[in-house]
Amino acid sequence: MRKKILFLAALFAIATSQLYSQENNGLLYRSDFRIGLTAGTNFNLAKSIFMWPDSNCKLTQVPGSFKDRPAFVYGIYLGHEHDIADGRLRLGIDGSIGNAMESWTVQFKNDTNASITTIKNSFTSIYINEGVYLSYLLTDRIELIGGLDFYEALLFPQFMEISTVDKNGATVESPLYTEIIPEDPKDLIKDNFEFNIKVSARLRAGAIYNINSLLFVSANLYYAVPVYLTLTKKNFTIEGDQWGIGHLGVVGKYRNYIQNLGIMFTFGFKL
Repeated sequence: MRKKILFLAALFAIATSQLYSQENNGLLYRSDFRIGLTAGTNFNLAKSIFMWPDSNCKLTQVPGSFKDRPAFVYGIYLGHEHDIADGRLRLGIDGSIGNAMESWTVQFKNDTNASITTIKNSFTSIYINEGVYLSYLLTDRIELIGGLDFYEALLFPQFMEISTVDKNGATVESPLYTEIIPEDPKDLIKDNFEFNIKVSARLRAGAIYNINSLLFVSANLYYAVPVYLTLTKKNFTIEGDQWGIGHLGVVGKYRNYIQNLGIMFTFGFKL
């Protein structure tokens, strides 16, 4: 009985090794699923917002003060790769879901007393992206990839900080207000808790390094072209009148065709 058990175990081990060798190309399975963590950044290639003083406003934008801050992006990565030609060319389908945090800042100078008002606008979003790519194996460990994907994001209400310093650098009362009290309370909810949508198409190029048959790391560069952004539908105002009825503030307009570049790094497992 012991000999039969050892014989069956040996057959099982041989069959398993043969199946593994057929399904595995070096460090890669002919078809595998992937899961991991991804993080990176992206930044706009042009100024994303036009801003100007409202009528009778004594503020002038400081030249060159508008800055789009690079976004911080992180999430969960899911993917699948399949061998399609001689163990070297592979087809991949992947995507991620996560969080992105973005902000911009701008400064305005008061024409009457030379004080400087800084506006910082921050917002976060929940995003998903999905795409397809081709991968070519230079070696069993290194893959070069290129492809296309789509990026969709739900932008949460924006958070705005306004601060002012005088010509000596001391903090003073700001000529602009962060809270506006409308006549109708329903407008308060609408103006301050409005969600927006962003959709982009992206070209990608990158590389994957297979640490072993289980683990991998990758880096991808993205060039994104906007498809749809609800923020561009109307102007926004930062009032200089506490009740929001005067024309003493700053007006802004999101631009509707701002391309950006991004880079994402991923660490994950192959299943």
